[in-house]
Amino acid sequence: MSNVTVVYSTISEASCGDPKPAGSPTYIYYRTVLDVYVVSAMCVAGVIGNLLSMIVLRRDRDRPNATNWLLQALAVVDTVYLLASVLIQPLKTVNDIGDPEGPRATLRRVFPYVEPQAWALASTAQTATVWLVLLVTVDRYVAVCRPLKVRFTPQTLTIKKYNRY
Repeated sequence: MSNVTVVYSTISEASCGDPKPAGSPTYIYYRTVLDVYVVSAMCVAGVIGNLLSMIVLRRDRDRPNATNWLLQALAVVDTVYLLASVLIQPLKTVNDIGDPEGPRATLRRVFPYVEPQAWALASTAQTATVWLVLLVTVDRYVAVCRPLKVRFTPQTLTIKKYNRY
């Protein structure tokens, strides 16, 4: 007898080359619940929270400052990241383990074009989020630890219009 190595994969090939999801029905069920429903619900909750934050921060017109502007920008970039995440995670799961005759058939034609664009958008938004959090941190450090050493304020940076006559 010869030694035979068996390699298991998560996707088995069907007769027409159409990949079918492999694994137990429990695995497929939990992957669907987590990747589609939980991720989608968290992204929707995050978008709603960011929209509420933007509304509240836009209404605070009493003291326009850099922190307010940075937090608004952070909410916008975070919303873009969440929307890109909804395009990546749930759609990939539906593409991988969905019903081949149902919505998966259409999604299989569209998903290869959507996924690279969504990944690029998500990566850009994630990087922008990191830099905005860093800017908020530096801004708060300067405002709290060095309040008397700050020379520039939003009021001194505005362009003043002078009448010549």
